[in-house]
Amino acid sequence: MNEKFQELIKLLQPGDIRFTDSHESVLCLPENLTLGKPIRTESGQAVALDDPAVSGNLISFRMKYVFKFFCDENPYFKAEYIVMTSFTATDVNKAVELLKDEETKKFFLEKQVFRTLWTILRATIMNAFNRHSLPPVQLPWIV
Repeated sequence: MNEKFQELIKLLQPGDIRFTDSHESVLCLPENLTLGKPIRTESGQAVALDDPAVSGNLISFRMKYVFKFFCDENPYFKAEYIVMTSFTATDVNKAVELLKDEETKKFFLEKQVFRTLWTILRATIMNAFNRHSLPPVQLPWIV
């Protein structure tokens, strides 16, 4: 599987990363937060079932991320984002063929795409907290 992944990586160059949808909700007023209390974060991610989408020599994935933040087990902030990331393929047919292998696709998404987007999402969450006048919270490391 590592050979297929290496072959795929050589065929793709990172392109556009675009937020196509976003929703942020303050679920309780900031003054209801107990400062100094630990914040618990839940997150989830999913890829559109029919991905990758192919257009010319572009291969795109659409990911949905959901983040929930809790203080004293009470939810106080929720953010949902749909992010499209595109790659330019030097041989689109070969890249698509490699991505039909579910193990290779999963490995590519987990080890390459999700990790690349996580740093962007960290900054987006920090900005969202700032826009909503909430104390900042860092997203945890990807394990």
